[in-house]
Amino acid sequence: MKINQLKKMISSCFKYSLLLFVVTPSLSLADKARFSDFCLSMAGQWQGTSAKLKQKPIQTYVSAICSADRRQLMLSVSRRAKHPFSETWWFRERGESTFLIYFDGVDEDKSQSFSLYQQHGSFSLLGEGELNKRPALIQLRFEPKETGWLWLQNVQYLDDDTDRYLFYRGIEMMPVEH
Repeated sequence: MKINQLKKMISSCFKYSLLLFVVTPSLSLADKARFSDFCLSMAGQWQGTSAKLKQKPIQTYVSAICSADRRQLMLSVSRRAKHPFSETWWFRERGESTFLIYFDGVDEDKSQSFSLYQQHGSFSLLGEGELNKRPALIQLRFEPKETGWLWLQNVQYLDDDTDRYLFYRGIEMMPVEH
């Protein structure tokens, strides 16, 4: 797939998601996933666009390293819309849970515990936490694409009557061509 085709595809994806992209999870059909499978699937060098709701997409690079024992995954996202620093997403298998430490170079480190599920080739991490100083259910969903992934970050605020996940941010992860 040529770069221009890819840009058009992700642009249209973000246009639709920005109109009111709502994700309705169907976890009743999902199975618990093995962290080692998730770790190996994400490992690699990725590129694509990234955007939050109502923001212009920017070019992003993601480096993903899976540890030798397949119990830790480190994702480094090269750019963000708020500031020029990289983000670090450090996932670790901890018993039946997946533990995350998130660092963006500006704010205090954030930590979160998730449950990891797999359904039709996609991986979903689900956990209860806080976003924008509001209690929330947080979903990090990795949807398989032809040669890569679409990483969707979704939120369902608990202080609201909405019973669905809302789009928060998307990161396209296509293999870096050498």
